[in-house]
This record gives sequence, C-alpha cells and structure tokens, in this order.
Amino acid sequence: MAIVYSRRSDWLESGALESIIHNILEAFNKKDLTRMTSFFGDDATFIRPEGTFRGKEEIKRYYTWSFSNYSELTLTAKGFVVEGNKAVLEFVSEGTSSRGGGKKQQLPGMAVFEFRNGKVQQVHDYYDRLLIAQQLANGWLEKKIVNAVANRMGKGLG
Repeated sequence: MAIVYSRRSDWLESGALESIIHNILEAFNKKDLTRMTSFFGDDATFIRPEGTFRGKEEIKRYYTWSFSNYSELTLTAKGFVVEGNKAVLEFVSEGTSSRGGGKKQQLPGMAVFEFRNGKVQQVHDYYDRLLIAQQLANGWLEKKIVNAVANRMGKGLG
C-alpha cells in the first residue's frame, strides 16, 4: 500500500488553513452559503453520509436542504490537526429540528479537509447518523424502530 502526498507547492501554512476553516464555520453559523462556498474550489467535492456533492452549486444545494431541516443549526470547533495540505477538524453540531416538535440534536463529528491552491478541494465528514435518528425520532413506532436498530448495533451483528 502506497501513501500518496500532494505536492509541497500546494501546501499553505497551518495558520492559513485554520483561518480558512474558521471562516467556513463562521459563515456556516450565519447560514451565509455564498461566503462559505467562496472558500471552496469550483470543482470541490463534499462527501457526507448522505452522499457525495460535487462543485459549489451542489454543495450549496445540500446546505440549503440541510438548513431547511433546522430552525437553529451551529457548528463548534473542538480541535484542529493540520499536516501539509490537509486538516482534520473535530466539531460538535447542535441544532433544533424544524420538523417534529423542535427536538434538539447534538452530534460530535470529524471533517477531513484537503486544500489545493488556497481553496478547499475536498471535505469528508464523519458522524453517527444513528445518533441523529435517536435524538430526533418522533412517535412511539419511529422511536421503537430506531432504538431496536441502535440496540442491535450495540450488541454487534454476530
């Protein structure tokens, strides 16, 4: 197995990468999609459990949909690790669902950023979708189904 690194000429100072991520989070928390995506390359890729989104317009479309599901939604950085042209962000997402009675959601996650020419080229988000389902489930049947899946996963698949 070979590990491939981008050319050093693509690397920015770690402080510059942290600044870009900070600006993205600030724009996210203000729901300013134009500013947020201004830090992305035109052909950037955004990979999430919900799917892969390519280009600024698809990324904007995803976030427009995501914001429509929450009356409040914020991301808080918990830590950074920067190496070369990559950065890993540990975050907590907190929100209030705009569906089903305004339930609260709190979700820890990680995002891996790759940069090229001073822009975000790729982001890969990692988080627990089942935790979201457990927090936002409504009605006895939905809660029973989600909890059954969670309990089964807790016991393992074997």
